[in-house]
Amino acid sequence: MQSNGKLIDTFSAPFVKRIVNSVALSILLLCMPAASWAASLSGDSSTYLQSREAADNSKILGGYEYLDFAVQDLGNDTISFHTGGWLRDDFQTEEYGTKTNSDLQYSYLSFKSKTDNMVVNLGRVMVFEGVAAERVDGLYARTDLKAGFGVSAFGGTPVETNINMPGDNVIYGGRLSQGGDSYKIGISALKEEKDSQDYRKEEGIDIWAHAMDKVDITGRSSYNDITKGWMEHTYVLMLGPFANMRFDTTASWINYDDYFFRATTSALSVINGQILDGEKVRILGESASYQATDNVSIVADYKNFDYSIEGAANYYGGLVKYSDQDSGGAGLGYHRMNGATDKVRYNEYRVYGYKKLGKFDFTADLLDVVYDAPIFGVKDSYSGSLAAQYDLAEAWKLGADVEYSHNPDFNKDVRGMVKLLYRFGAKGGA
Repeated sequence: MQSNGKLIDTFSAPFVKRIVNSVALSILLLCMPAASWAASLSGDSSTYLQSREAADNSKILGGYEYLDFAVQDLGNDTISFHTGGWLRDDFQTEEYGTKTNSDLQYSYLSFKSKTDNMVVNLGRVMVFEGVAAERVDGLYARTDLKAGFGVSAFGGTPVETNINMPGDNVIYGGRLSQGGDSYKIGISALKEEKDSQDYRKEEGIDIWAHAMDKVDITGRSSYNDITKGWMEHTYVLMLGPFANMRFDTTASWINYDDYFFRATTSALSVINGQILDGEKVRILGESASYQATDNVSIVADYKNFDYSIEGAANYYGGLVKYSDQDSGGAGLGYHRMNGATDKVRYNEYRVYGYKKLGKFDFTADLLDVVYDAPIFGVKDSYSGSLAAQYDLAEAWKLGADVEYSHNPDFNKDVRGMVKLLYRFGAKGGA
């Protein structure tokens, strides 16, 4: 891979000991004769072997393992255990400053009530409640109340990626909701402290309303209580289907300084130079879908981006799709980006297809972007990928992918991958 730019990636701390402990705990839970004799284990293992070139043209051969599994039906069918993570190892050379990286993504014990929709998760939990989209080493709980009310809460230590913030760190928050068959509204908040000092304070509101037949509205607004500014407003109006037609209207406003003010992963930091300080954007969009036949659909879409610094841009085009659930499908699309600067003035072409032949699955995807004016000397940016997968058995799949791309950041990028997918399970007492 010959590089014209800079490659940045982020990984987090090792997890081998923790994942081994999780496996040992799962086996122990399965083997307990009394309370958990009916327990069952299920999970997925995805193993990847990838070959490519680094920015300095050195060869990289890396292995990746993604493992997720759960132990269900513990005790009185209300207790379960869930864990998952990944591990990377470079076989030939050291990449990203280290030969191995890993991450325990989640690992928690879950208690579910058979009434009131009550859930209590304890461990490394993933929280998605209103303004919160977090990983927390601690506790998460939710339950339904009377009169359509519901409440959730979480608290613990934040799990942050490549952010060096020593000291006593704590995060907590929750969401209160109320709704019925045709609507739901939620109010949420989170607070994160570093050494007893406020690091993040965010509040938000989210709504869903089925205003009438074939009319749905969803949206959210979030506020940064430290910068005293609105981070985001995003709302979507969905209409249809009407005689095989469906319409989606989107309106969004984002203030990047407020939104990324305290990013918890370096990949989302505005200091990486991808977003200018003080940048804001308003996005208005419309999408219309038409189901021409049982197998053919047509999509036309338009988006207007109005940046306070970069200026305005319009993105519009369409896609024709054919699909047959028994054999495969294909698609052909074109979009035009017409903006104020060279990097947002281009024509985009895409064609893809997929086919199932017996135990084989094949996929091909081609994307071509033609700039009005060259970007770093590149006028035609393109990428292509081919993938094949074979069902070895009911639980085993073997696949291979190859990708090639040429763009303003990389003159040539060739990647090959072999993957082995395995779905497993076991029953307590067996």
